[in-house]
Amino acid sequence: MPSHPQRSGQPTESFTTSFDAHVDAVPGSRHDFVEWMRDAELDPEMVDDLEVVYSELAANAVAASPGPADEVRVEAEIEPGMLVLEVSNRTDDPRRLPRTPDLDDPLRSNGRGLLIARAFVDSIEVEVTAAGRLLVRCCRRLAPLH
Repeated sequence: MPSHPQRSGQPTESFTTSFDAHVDAVPGSRHDFVEWMRDAELDPEMVDDLEVVYSELAANAVAASPGPADEVRVEAEIEPGMLVLEVSNRTDDPRRLPRTPDLDDPLRSNGRGLLIARAFVDSIEVEVTAAGRLLVRCCRRLAPLH
C-alpha cells in the first residue's frame, strides 16, 4: 500500500487523475483530491481553500477543452513546504491563453476562475506545453508543524 503524504512537507506519493472533459466528471475527481489532502493531514482550512482552487481549474479545463471526449489531467504533489497542483487540457489554439477577467462587469457569469484561484494560492502560472496542452500550475505554501 502506498504511503500517504504528510503535512511535514516531505516528498510523498503524488495525486494523479484524468477524466473526460465533461462537467459531470468534476465532482468525483474533486472528492478524490480532497480525500488525498485529508489523508495528508493538511490543515482543514487549507483543504477547503484548495478544494475551491481545484473546482475552478477543473471547470476551466473542461470549458476550454475542444470536445467532451478530450482528457483533463490533474497532478498534485507535496514538496518540502509546498503543495503543487497542475491541471491541463488539450487546446486547439496553442497561441490563446486564458484572458484576464473583466472586472468592470461584476455580474459577469464566467471568466473568473483564475482570479478566484489566485486568491487562494501563492503563485499561479499558465503555459501551453510542447504537447499542445494548456497547463495551469499553482503552488501553496504549507503551514509548518508546531
